[in-house]
Amino acid sequence: MRKQDRFRIPRKKKYKLSRRARRINFIVLCLVVFVAFVGIGKSIGEKLTSKTASGEELDKKEQKSKLDKKQIEKQEKEKKKEEDRKESKNTEKGSEKDNKKSKDINEKGNNKVEEQKKVPDDGRKVAYLTFDDGPSVNVTPQILDILDNYNVKATFFVIGSSAEKKPDLVKREHNSGHAIGNHTYSHNYKYIYANVNNFLTDMDKCENVLKNILGNDFHSSASRFPGGSFEKKKQPFKDALDKKGIAHIDWNALNGDAEGHNIPSSNLIQRVVQTTQGKNKVVILMHDAGAKRTTVQALPGIINYLKKQGYEFQTLDQEAINGL
Repeated sequence: MRKQDRFRIPRKKKYKLSRRARRINFIVLCLVVFVAFVGIGKSIGEKLTSKTASGEELDKKEQKSKLDKKQIEKQEKEKKKEEDRKESKNTEKGSEKDNKKSKDINEKGNNKVEEQKKVPDDGRKVAYLTFDDGPSVNVTPQILDILDNYNVKATFFVIGSSAEKKPDLVKREHNSGHAIGNHTYSHNYKYIYANVNNFLTDMDKCENVLKNILGNDFHSSASRFPGGSFEKKKQPFKDALDKKGIAHIDWNALNGDAEGHNIPSSNLIQRVVQTTQGKNKVVILMHDAGAKRTTVQALPGIINYLKKQGYEFQTLDQEAINGL
């Protein structure tokens, strides 16, 4: 045997080795592919997890943002309600003083409004519906709706600080043909009646608010003292307005809506019936502050009663006041 034949691998054995090598290569390749897929899958999984986490985080942020927004809106609404409540409470205190003066005057039979001007009675029956201490968001719009339905015009003596917060209601009053009167800016008795200068400053401030809302050409049709001008100690304040040519008017009838809380509407109607008896010209004191819901309920009955008694309805201005 030749030497080289000793080291020669038989063909059959060589074939077996070749098959084994291929199998090993295939297995290695499969492992490589598997590892690669596992790596890719892991990477994709991490990205998906990251995206999901990011998405969840964004959702949480959006939800938190929405909750924060709702919370802020809720707080703002509550704050506004509280401001309106305080405003209604403050104006109601003033309204109670208004009605106390008016009640005393009517009970004593000493009607200062009729004493202010002695004019011949022309026989005409005229009713001047007046509303003090507004505007308010939950009463004034309803009063305006009723007046529109009955085609009746009224006079609104507005508080400047309230008008400043609710300019749209003042515009609606004006655009509907109602008269707008000046009832001071603050309605703060202690401040405005401390001295004449304070009083005039507060009146001017209210007038400027109304001009800002309704235009520089606007002038209040009349003014009304918080609590009325019946007392002798208020004569210097009346003189000051007279010097400036500013008309002021009190009342000679009322619905009594400030003589208590939530007075039944039937009582308010009856009060108008009582205080208008025997009078051809009636200036009726009512209120459209936020707490005067029963005033809204009573108003249709008051209008119907006055119509049946033959009254026509007018607004107050300088000419009308001169005729009272």
